Amino acid sequence: MGATKSPEKKKPSKPSKKKEEKPQTTTLTNYFPIRRSNRKSKRQLAIEKKQRIEEAILEKKEEGVEVKDIVGKGRGVVATRHFSKGDFIVEYAGNLIDAKEAKLKEAEYLQDTSIGCYMYYFIYKNKQYCVDATAESGRLGRLINHSKHGNCCTKLTSIDDTPYLILCASKDIEIDQELLYDYGDRDKESLEAHPWLAL
Repeated sequence: MGATKSPEKKKPSKPSKKKEEKPQTTTLTNYFPIRRSNRKSKRQLAIEKKQRIEEAILEKKEEGVEVKDIVGKGRGVVATRHFSKGDFIVEYAGNLIDAKEAKLKEAEYLQDTSIGCYMYYFIYKNKQYCVDATAESGRLGRLINHSKHGNCCTKLTSIDDTPYLILCASKDIEIDQELLYDYGDRDKESLEAHPWLAL
């Protein structure tokens, strides 16, 4: 009898390793392109606004306003375009002098009532100054009339450490509205000489 072969033992087969598929993640940018915001920060907007005001001051721009005769007042200034609250309107332009010189000028102007007095006192860096706009100059800031309930207010700004007075809209102003601001003079003598200061 021939030799019989013993049946070969089969090695148990190892389960084949399949690569585990990671679940595919999707993001919003798979469907929509990335958009960068064009909005400017508050800081950037403030810088740009200051630059526009400085340019208007240095170039003596007075846009959107004109002189008109106002019944019972004489000359006044009206808007020829819409101004939003906070908008720059004009500079209160004149000669920048210190308080001592201003007092001498004021006494001089009081001697001649036909001249009038267009002086605005303010403090900048702990020192009192005055913008003397008494002389006719063609600039419109000096012609804006008084009202305790005005639509403008004065603000102080500086360029290269020189102070400037500007008038800004304290509320929205429409076309043909007269521009008015509170002169702030409550002195008894001033009120007697100019009763309209109480209005």
